[in-house]
Amino acid sequence: EERQRLEEERLAEEAKIAEEEAAAEEERQRLEEDRLAEEAKIAEEEAAAETERQRLEEERLAEEARLAEEEAAAEEERQRLEEERLAEEARLAEEEALADAERQRLEE
Repeated sequence: EERQRLEEERLAEEAKIAEEEAAAEEERQRLEEDRLAEEAKIAEEEAAAETERQRLEEERLAEEARLAEEEAAAEEERQRLEEERLAEEARLAEEEALADAERQRLEE
């Protein structure tokens, strides 16, 4: 009877230990799954951040290119207007010279 009671206690203890080991293994697996899910989430967030960084960089470069283009167009326009002004000044100087020559001719 004592031997049977001790055997039952031993079997109950083994069952308890096996149950605790199974629970510990389940917890270990759950923690591993949580860790992997967290790593995947972080990797996804990092990829999204990198995509956003690249988008912003492309936007910045496009804006810089647009501004450089506008500046070049403005400089071309400034040069064109300066050439027009100089041509107009030359035309007026020529007209004045012709008028002076005509005045001198009439005075003579």
